[in-house]
Amino acid sequence: MPELPEVETIKRGLAKNIVGKRISGFAADVPKMLNRPAAAYRKTVAGKKITGIGRRAKMLIVDLDGGWRLWFHLKMTGQLVFSGGKKKVVGGHPIREGFEQDPNRFTRATFEFSDGSHLFFNDVRKFGWVRLYRDRELAGRLEAMKLGPEPLSPEFTLPFFRKSLQRRPNNKIKAFLMDPRNVVGLGNIYSDEVCFYARVRPDRRVKTLKDNEIKLLFQGIRKILAEAIKYEGTSFSDYVNALGEAGAYTKKLKVYQRYGLKCCRCRGKVSRMKFGGRTSHFCPSCQR
Repeated sequence: MPELPEVETIKRGLAKNIVGKRISGFAADVPKMLNRPAAAYRKTVAGKKITGIGRRAKMLIVDLDGGWRLWFHLKMTGQLVFSGGKKKVVGGHPIREGFEQDPNRFTRATFEFSDGSHLFFNDVRKFGWVRLYRDRELAGRLEAMKLGPEPLSPEFTLPFFRKSLQRRPNNKIKAFLMDPRNVVGLGNIYSDEVCFYARVRPDRRVKTLKDNEIKLLFQGIRKILAEAIKYEGTSFSDYVNALGEAGAYTKKLKVYQRYGLKCCRCRGKVSRMKFGGRTSHFCPSCQR
């Protein structure tokens, strides 16, 4: 699943191409991806202009005039593709076969624009979704999710972070970082990198953290996410940026998927462990 830097990169790339366009048609063939019948989508979005595109946590929000919003989640294998004339902008998970043209056999929803261009939602495993809400209705949905602050926003402060840690003393550090109620957007990749930055093992309990370690975790969250956005995300086999290219932050990773290699800080060997069903990477020599 793409994490915050990847979704932010997709948002920025698509914003350059779809904001200002007017929707002329809609089609979808997977009802579970929608929160209303496809006919209701067609009727509501027809003639609506895209006025902006935003992000909350790992989700994209497309603003329409008339007080409506489209809410996208790519989940495990989702992909958004803008296609107009000779221009094609891709964001999300690459599709290895059957993707030579759009729409293709993995296209689940299609938005047609008045100028003849299209936005396709492709998804191999059909876990992603696009939902249509009124402004106020979506705000209520987001509030009910009890999401923590955006880690690069003014609301995410060291005092807030410290208080959040105090509320969950028995959490393991990595589990705390990946819980969107505490801070949004950190998944398996960046939580490993943040723990390495702060020199703490991901399986330690929150209550064992010293004040200087808390400060390093906080600094690491902001520094690493900002840098990952700058380099347009991380890419292995499951993510491309909004131009269909691999995110360049892969080259900056210190521990994630570097099992058995030398630690770039102490020259020990990077290790790994199973943690909450996911594989975590860390350096046992310099992470304590």
